[in-house]
Amino acid sequence: MKSNKHVKHPYSILKKCRDERSSLVRWNDAVLEWIANHILGSIVFFDMAIIIPLLAIPAPDYIKAIVIILSSNWIQLWALFALQHTQKKADEAREVKADADHEALTHIANQLDKLLEAK
Repeated sequence: MKSNKHVKHPYSILKKCRDERSSLVRWNDAVLEWIANHILGSIVFFDMAIIIPLLAIPAPDYIKAIVIILSSNWIQLWALFALQHTQKKADEAREVKADADHEALTHIANQLDKLLEAK
């Protein structure tokens, strides 16, 4: 498809915004995105979250307490942050797309207005 200088692709806008961030923020984004894509969506890790507490049943009481605390709070400890980050990135992409769409539609409307005035 032939590009137009008045129509910006949302990906190029997002890439420009991401390139302007510090290297620490980019690294943090990459780690959280990897966790959200590979760990949170993994059946293996979901099964581990269920099986590990069951394996602790014959263990001593202090081990049970540690496993129960960690397994009951694992979502709050790290998964929630990764999910929130993923949602924030999706919202950012939707916002950029809406801005690009608005800019392109405004340009089209302005060009149509010029054509109608010329007649």
